[in-house]
Amino acid sequence: MGSIFFALITSIPLLVIFFSAFQVNNEVWSHIYDYLIISYVSNSLLLLSGVVVLTVFMGVLAAWFTVFYNVPCKKLLSTMLVLPIAIPPYAMAYCYADLTDKGGIIDNILAYISTEGLVFTSPSIRSLTGSVLILSLTLFPYIFLIVRYSFQNNALKIIESAANLGASKAKLFFKFALPISRPALVAAITLVIMETLADFGVVHYLGINTLSVGVYKAWFGFDDLNSSARLSLILLILTLSVILIEKYMRLGQKENYSTFGLQSNITILFNSKVFFPTFFLIIVILLSFVIPISWLVSNVRLHSLNDLNQIIVATFNSTKIAFLGAFIIVSFATFLIFTKRIFKIGYLSFIINFSKIGYAAPGIVVAIGVITPTIFFDKKINYFFSFFGMEVGLIISGSIAILIFAYLVRFLSVAFNPIESGLEKISEKIDYSALNLGATRNQLLFKVHLPMILTTCSIGFLLIFIDILKELPITLILRPFNYNTLSVFTFEYASSEQLVLASLPALLITAIGLIPLVFIDRIVNYKIGS
Repeated sequence: MGSIFFALITSIPLLVIFFSAFQVNNEVWSHIYDYLIISYVSNSLLLLSGVVVLTVFMGVLAAWFTVFYNVPCKKLLSTMLVLPIAIPPYAMAYCYADLTDKGGIIDNILAYISTEGLVFTSPSIRSLTGSVLILSLTLFPYIFLIVRYSFQNNALKIIESAANLGASKAKLFFKFALPISRPALVAAITLVIMETLADFGVVHYLGINTLSVGVYKAWFGFDDLNSSARLSLILLILTLSVILIEKYMRLGQKENYSTFGLQSNITILFNSKVFFPTFFLIIVILLSFVIPISWLVSNVRLHSLNDLNQIIVATFNSTKIAFLGAFIIVSFATFLIFTKRIFKIGYLSFIINFSKIGYAAPGIVVAIGVITPTIFFDKKINYFFSFFGMEVGLIISGSIAILIFAYLVRFLSVAFNPIESGLEKISEKIDYSALNLGATRNQLLFKVHLPMILTTCSIGFLLIFIDILKELPITLILRPFNYNTLSVFTFEYASSEQLVLASLPALLITAIGLIPLVFIDRIVNYKIGS
């Protein structure tokens, strides 16, 4: 019963969104429907299409080049291609906006090389195209990581055999590599789509009216929580549609694991003509990591450090909330997965699987779904205490607990997938043997299962730590009063165009996020090699 209660409680925010969407202020919603909804939806879909195309192009080519070409410094380049995940997308937007705006470095360089007959102007990053570029530079590592793993684990020997039989590079890529890795690629694209729809910081700063920005404006601009909930429902339906399409496309498909087995020393198929692959990888790394990091570091040198004490407190808050949230979410996910494995009841499995749906909801949607009922209960609590002449304030909605609960709803699936995958590899015969020898279910979990899935639990923990560290809309909306994190500081400074001040917290987010990211990359590479 406990697992059913915990699983159901995580679905409350999404149910709240559904029911609140039908209690709308007609005047506000009429304005949104008549003048704004078309631009919200069209911009979201155009952004989505552009990001998918560009991330697939960069991620798949980068995976192909690093697996099958003998490029110089391959391990270093492979690691650096993963690092942009640690950079918050909104920090990337601040960087390129500053570089390309009037008076920026790129604008000054173009003005310097311009002549009377030929004038070069800096392209505006504050556009839909600019948003596509920024989000693609931060999201392509998801495509790269998943497809690279699929190439190494599934396609390597088949492609090697086809190459030995005389197949051209183009045929190897389009006829063998892509079809074999299609399930992995579809899963990676789905992840990119969900992250794109969930983005708020980039599109808000660059002035692009998408559905996520519309949700925020409906609440804070029009002061109408119900209209915000209706827009949230539209955004949620769009995201769920993508997931259903992905499930349909993968129906009946399995990754074609090579029957030759995996070798730790990967055979290099293409030793010659590596100039273009190397050049491509270096350009991608420069744009996605080196330039943003250099910009952040150069701005930090200009930082007066007058707010250093506040930044230190915010760093502690961010690290603490990310660590605590990741630990609770991983523990929660492990408990649910273990319960599903032990009891094998159909409705229980359905309820537990349904609890993962929160990852399909963008952060701002989860925040709306959490804040709506908590404000209602806070009002009732204050009304009750008013009879005794007491005013207790926001007991529920202004607490750390509700913030962590929102993280749980949003990121449960991030922990669920690797932990469930790890547990599925443990034979059920081990469970039967342990139980027959007198072990309790608690002993089975803590003494048998946990030591065997420690690696996958660690990956889930580190991924969630990075996600919470970068998370903006949930933290911005649900944080306790006067409780600042690095992401909130970055957003507030950038919103007032104080980019020099925004650079230090953004750099700290990146620096802290790089540590678990390097561990994840090493764990994955170790598993591939072994």
